[in-house]
Amino acid sequence: MTGAFSSPAPPDSFDPNKASAVDLVNQGLLWRRPAATDNPALVTAWKTVFSRTWLAKDRIVPQLEPQIGKTHALRKALTRVTDQNFVNGAWSGAGIRGGKWTGVIGFWKIPTVSKPSEPQGQIGGWDSSSWIGLDGFDIGIVSNDVLQAGIQQVVSAGGQASYVAWFEWFAPQQAGSPPYIFQTNISNFPVKPGQQVYCSVQYVNNNTAGYIYFANETTGQHFSITLAPPPGATFAGNSIEWIMEAPDGGEPVTALPKFTPVQFTSAIGCSASGAVGNPSTGDTSNIETTSAKVLTKVAVGSDTVTIDFIG
Repeated sequence: MTGAFSSPAPPDSFDPNKASAVDLVNQGLLWRRPAATDNPALVTAWKTVFSRTWLAKDRIVPQLEPQIGKTHALRKALTRVTDQNFVNGAWSGAGIRGGKWTGVIGFWKIPTVSKPSEPQGQIGGWDSSSWIGLDGFDIGIVSNDVLQAGIQQVVSAGGQASYVAWFEWFAPQQAGSPPYIFQTNISNFPVKPGQQVYCSVQYVNNNTAGYIYFANETTGQHFSITLAPPPGATFAGNSIEWIMEAPDGGEPVTALPKFTPVQFTSAIGCSASGAVGNPSTGDTSNIETTSAKVLTKVAVGSDTVTIDFIG
């Protein structure tokens, strides 16, 4: 796909814990290995990711299937409940507003979804996505762009559940926009409920490109992809977020399925200046229906975000 570039797998003998910064970049790992004196959350996250060997045979070249018209942007502003808690029809989770963020990471187990007691959405069935992202968690305004990746969890009108991994760089559609401004499924990266996935989303090369690393810890499959920015993307980096969503604008167009708890761990963000974002100091948001029934409950801790379905 034009604008999307996949990195080849490092050899199995490559050790990210010993490689130089140059070798990390040359092998497609666009991360700075934290020093022992860095924020403990960064050190723990790095150790968690690279406590195993990610084998070259399990590295995939992602097969991309754009879902034209399907988006994950927060189309309506959040409504304030308390100083740090909001409600809306689409996003449940936590975010950190302000600053100049360049990266966000998280681990989570893919939830099991099923039919809730609430009616299906206008588009039919129940739809959700668990994801992490950069930009978009705004109050009073809607973000110009959002770079994000995660798992879609759908329940059909007949009660059948399905799951797929995806990414998206939402930006205003205009001449020259790549198809990945919409949800872009990764068809050869199978996922199932209960599997643990790891994801990092970054602005790289002095904010001239996007970078996504996605790994399924259960199957061992992994890939990285570098994205040319869509026309109009601003790279503002004014928020980071960990979200369980009713996509396409949320209620009532899309209805949220019942889901097992979604817990993001090693949930941290980074800035070019070295600042580290922790959701325990951020804001939370819950999804409510048009009749003001709150469907989710969010709890934040040190490097964790937990989202429960309470509908």
